Amino acid sequence: MPSRDAGLVLETRDTSTAVVRLRSGASLAMSENSEVALDWADAAAGTERMDLHRGAINLLNPSPQAEWVAVPGASVLVQGEGGFPAICRLAAVGQSSAVINDRGHVEIRGSGAPVLLPRGQSAALEAGSPQGGGQEAGAVTAELPKGNVQHAGQPKWIPLVLNDNVYFKDEVKTEALGRVRIALKDGSLLNIGARSQMTINQHDAPSRQTTLELTAGKLRSKVQKLDPSNGQKFEVTTPTAVIGVVGTDFIVESQNNKDKRKSRTLVWCLEGSVKVRNLDAAIAGVVVLQAGEFTSVAFGQPPSAATTAPASEVQTQVSQTDVTGVSGAGAAGGVGGTGGAGGMGTLGTVANVGAAAAAGVGAATAGVAISRGNSASNLLNQAGSTLTAAASSSSSAVTSANSANQAATTAIGNLTGVLQELVSPTYPCGCH
Repeated sequence: MPSRDAGLVLETRDTSTAVVRLRSGASLAMSENSEVALDWADAAAGTERMDLHRGAINLLNPSPQAEWVAVPGASVLVQGEGGFPAICRLAAVGQSSAVINDRGHVEIRGSGAPVLLPRGQSAALEAGSPQGGGQEAGAVTAELPKGNVQHAGQPKWIPLVLNDNVYFKDEVKTEALGRVRIALKDGSLLNIGARSQMTINQHDAPSRQTTLELTAGKLRSKVQKLDPSNGQKFEVTTPTAVIGVVGTDFIVESQNNKDKRKSRTLVWCLEGSVKVRNLDAAIAGVVVLQAGEFTSVAFGQPPSAATTAPASEVQTQVSQTDVTGVSGAGAAGGVGGTGGAGGMGTLGTVANVGAAAAAGVGAATAGVAISRGNSASNLLNQAGSTLTAAASSSSSAVTSANSANQAATTAIGNLTGVLQELVSPTYPCGCH
């Protein structure tokens, strides 16, 4: 290993890979032809700072203590959250780099405002600047009279205009008489009522993973049919509740209060079925609503028993989230194309991340996820297909990944053990 003043330098060459257990407890998997410099970021906390000079790495951090990876012109923070490890893949060639968040908290700090990278999404960077805005989630198809949006990392609210795109981590707010309809990319529709505030935390149309946060007000969601057996989900969280569906029409009202003990959530099911529980998983009790039923969830309490909602009450709730009669209100279905996403997500969306871990060493930048049981050869074939589709969006990073992928096909025997450990539920394996 070469030595530099910055600290220990790890280097792999043709057909060689490495898995390193760091002193912090994090694990680093290096693709071939990669170089990483290690130095202490915080000696007292036991964390290392990594500088990815070239190639591709896969970082697993089981701790909420942040690990830092420097790429050209930017630093990437990776930390576990909610008791689960973070898994992040990074690639660097010259002044180009790519970051993929498979799981956990991943934040890019470069020349502009910090960018929080949602789980299952990727970013292409040039000299540390993410190319384009956040990952596109949908577009405004109707509004009455107007709504406002605060984009992630931006200090000010700006007006929403008909046909405007909305992105991950966008916070949408309506005024006293305002209502907004948003068509998500998977075809689901969101009708936001007056005096409401909602954040799109996640919306991955290919893998059908959606998470919304309703801080205050009313939201009607008409969700396309989902298949939970494939990890598909649509969830709305409020300060007191979590509402999950498999394809239905429902209304949620968040009655948020400065005294959180007085906050509560109301849920009406219009079609299909809705599963409701308290936001605090330690509070037992789940209620499943069928069409025409209602429940409420108070702070610190399980949901009330399902009751039949009077038809007049249901109609009132529908009318308070209705945006018909204004320009564009008749639009339905998904938002076509992938415009507005810029460089974000262009290395391939990671599907079914909840059932997958990292994409492996030889395909560390390919932007594909794997399920347990996939062979190394199948994984590498998937990587090659994804790289072909992604080539127009991030040529430098993709070229690096493609080179690593091609060379890896000659070293499948060496990679198989590493790949199995990367997707094993007991990873890290104790390799050094």
